[in-house]
Amino acid sequence: MISCDFAPNEAWDDAWIAFKLILQPWKWKKGKELDLIKEILLQKIYGSCQKFPSRQCSTCVERPQDLCAVGIPPSSATHKFSANLFLSGRSALNYLLKSLNLPKESEIIVQGFTCEAVVLPILANNLRPVYVDIETESFSFDPIDLEKKITSKTRTIILQHSFGITPKHREIIISIAKQHRLLLIEDIAHGFQSQKLKVKSQKSIYLMSFGRSKAISSVFGGAIVTNNKSIARKLELIEKNLPKPNLFFIFRTLIYKPLSMVIRLTYDFLLGKIIHKLINLFAIFPPEITKKEKRGEYSSFFDKAYPNALAILLLHQLNKVDQVNKQRAKICQVYQRKISNLKSKISNLALSRYPLLVKNRSPIITKAQKQNIFLGNWYNQPVGPASLNLAKVQYQLGSCPVAEEVCQHIINLPTNITIVSAKRIITLILNKKSVKCADF
Repeated sequence: MISCDFAPNEAWDDAWIAFKLILQPWKWKKGKELDLIKEILLQKIYGSCQKFPSRQCSTCVERPQDLCAVGIPPSSATHKFSANLFLSGRSALNYLLKSLNLPKESEIIVQGFTCEAVVLPILANNLRPVYVDIETESFSFDPIDLEKKITSKTRTIILQHSFGITPKHREIIISIAKQHRLLLIEDIAHGFQSQKLKVKSQKSIYLMSFGRSKAISSVFGGAIVTNNKSIARKLELIEKNLPKPNLFFIFRTLIYKPLSMVIRLTYDFLLGKIIHKLINLFAIFPPEITKKEKRGEYSSFFDKAYPNALAILLLHQLNKVDQVNKQRAKICQVYQRKISNLKSKISNLALSRYPLLVKNRSPIITKAQKQNIFLGNWYNQPVGPASLNLAKVQYQLGSCPVAEEVCQHIINLPTNITIVSAKRIITLILNKKSVKCADF
């Protein structure tokens, strides 16, 4: 089984750590890993304390051996900045918006090529999403359309790094935000290119997600990383007072990794299909999207603190992320050489999934499924998933024509796979003679 959506980041070492954690419930809610994760996230985004030598953090002073254990010397721990952890990315965004205390009906600009997890927290805070069209090289904002959509009510821009691609016009967008005195939130939930993610302003805000289909996964989880002191203080207070998920939820989350590996290993032999159907039938895994969210309503189900058990899972993924990203970049290069759009310039990037625009999407997806290859479809409508009522999220058809066209033609190819598996996918696509790259 090869899949973009089902456990794309999991390996047997992840499954083993999760299995051991099931037998160690005293580590599930509290532990040193929570603080350690925050320091690592800060180091990944902002760099070392040698660059920002303002003050000593507790992890650097009190537990320097913890940082050394994951390859970060104590002298390079980050300072002055804040990382706040939540049970999901959408919950992190919800609390970030709450901390801003914006007037009712303030406008939040998002791109018309996104998902409900970005839009529903906006609506839940009595704010208005304004959709901006995209360009087709990095699937992010078209700055010309962005300028047209800014009004006197606009307060915030959410800049999405689609598939982990640094937006083509990122510097222009940052300049526009500064010019209009708008708060910029960079959505790096899909992943990010660390060598290109440089701090561009004195006050930066990054939204992260560690969901099961994201580039770094603890099955659930999200974070806000910022050097905005005012926002950081508010989020720290919110995080401190949030309840942890109950033990049963944590247990259901922990068994995801070992069971998903068993399913993937045995899927081609029918056993995995049976196990997968039984898991779905009895709702053994917690839902990635709740029924309420599928109806276009924000759900408070994930409005909880991040438990230590998931921090342990995330720590393991962070320890090997460089190795995984090398493989992702290698697979992206393979796709680029063989089957991608000529306009694309993403072959050297380590993407969570590889976007491909084709004229005939359905035949490819159908043929792939027959071979137990499940390609992704981020996004099959301007605010995904396709089952979502666009009226509920205040999207008007025709407002983002390029995004709507892309949604009709895009498929996503898995990247955390072997070269042999990538060649299987390439062969499948090239053998379908009616399949051609879409012309944008």
